[in-house]
Amino acid sequence: MLATLFLGLTVSAQYKIGILPRTSPDKGIYEQIGYTGIEITYGAPKTNGRTIWGDIVPFDEVWRAGANDATRIEFSEDVEIDSNILPKGIYSLFIIPHESDAWTVIFNAEYDQWGAYNYNKYQDILRVEVEPKEIPIQEKLTYTIDGLSYEKGIISMKWSDVQIDVVINTKYLEILQREIEISATNSDQEIASVVYLQGAEYLLRRNQYLDIASKWIDKSQELYDPKSEWNSQYYPRQYILGHMHWTKAKVLAANNNYKMALAYANKMKNINGGEINYYSEENEFEKIDIQMAHWKSKE
Repeated sequence: MLATLFLGLTVSAQYKIGILPRTSPDKGIYEQIGYTGIEITYGAPKTNGRTIWGDIVPFDEVWRAGANDATRIEFSEDVEIDSNILPKGIYSLFIIPHESDAWTVIFNAEYDQWGAYNYNKYQDILRVEVEPKEIPIQEKLTYTIDGLSYEKGIISMKWSDVQIDVVINTKYLEILQREIEISATNSDQEIASVVYLQGAEYLLRRNQYLDIASKWIDKSQELYDPKSEWNSQYYPRQYILGHMHWTKAKVLAANNNYKMALAYANKMKNINGGEINYYSEENEFEKIDIQMAHWKSKE
């Protein structure tokens, strides 16, 4: 009997430290949404004809959301889930399934643990309620991360006949602001001017943070030096200056200052010289003439 017990402990120890292959192999997925990296590591059990929910995984009890070690999830930046901020970091991911209510998804600070045996609710950083969806039978437990945009994604768990989705919102625009400021600060004056110009244009295209776009195009103009030496690897100076005037015009138009918007647009059109002129190159793509006609009608 002692020999049998000792053998069982030995096999268990070997299995735990990874000497023997795991029945439910570890899986890992990574996805980047905007600037935010998301990585999930989990054991992937199979149904093998078993009843999962309410049997293998009991209702109303904390489940490791996989097999073997507790499922681990890492965010490289802060994210927002169900109107709550989850700070960047590594977490254990637990799920409490319910027979008739929404399921509870838990992000727990103790990320290095075996199963849910030592789960401590006082280490929970965030709990959210998620409605389960019925799906065709999924033999192997699978996680997916789908980026819907730079700001939004969905983390899904599918197993047996159930799928749960957790919507993730990133802080993309906030991080963009930080990155623009860092890049401009660490660049020479010429490059800093272009960094702010491109940042302003990006926000204008998304019609977001127009106050920041206005600040950035002003900084771009302040830093632009027509007497500086121009690096030949960049677009010609006339093109950059035209781009700057046009971006300023669009910022002014977005703030209903159509008179000044037209003034800057005309400055852009009147730039001469050089092989590449912003107006001649971008008129069709930007619909410059159409926009100027619209602004003229709004004066």
